[in-house]
Amino acid sequence: MEYKFVTCTSIGVYGHALTKGKIYQAVAEEADRYRIIGNHDKRVWINKYYFVDGEVEVPILSSWKFDDPLEDLDLIEVTVTFNNGMKRWCLITTPERLIKHFEHTNLDPPGLNIQHLIIVKEMNDEVINRTLKHLDEQGQIEKATLQLM
Repeated sequence: MEYKFVTCTSIGVYGHALTKGKIYQAVAEEADRYRIIGNHDKRVWINKYYFVDGEVEVPILSSWKFDDPLEDLDLIEVTVTFNNGMKRWCLITTPERLIKHFEHTNLDPPGLNIQHLIIVKEMNDEVINRTLKHLDEQGQIEKATLQLM
């Protein structure tokens, strides 16, 4: 039997079995799922949603950096860089900074919709690393950021 190769694009709840960007051999296939040998060396059925067909390069977050001084602004610009050189950006804030933003800024209109705004519990490297890594592993990092030109 000839096996099909698939590339993982997100891990969902399968962190024990999948790695984003890793190529897996599908040892069986049904209409909506593949049976692969996971990272834990066990055969497991996983929905096709988590894969693309073939051996495909999947951008994976490799680093990020603050573009603004943390002390100056409530909404901090951050650049994220991927393993293929692609760069994207987003805004990061905390709930407290967001409240402060509305208290000290005369907004017109008095609301905002920012799809590339990530709200974290604390403004520190560890929390931001974990948040960005989680978004990346879940295949959500590109939706949460904008491409840099």
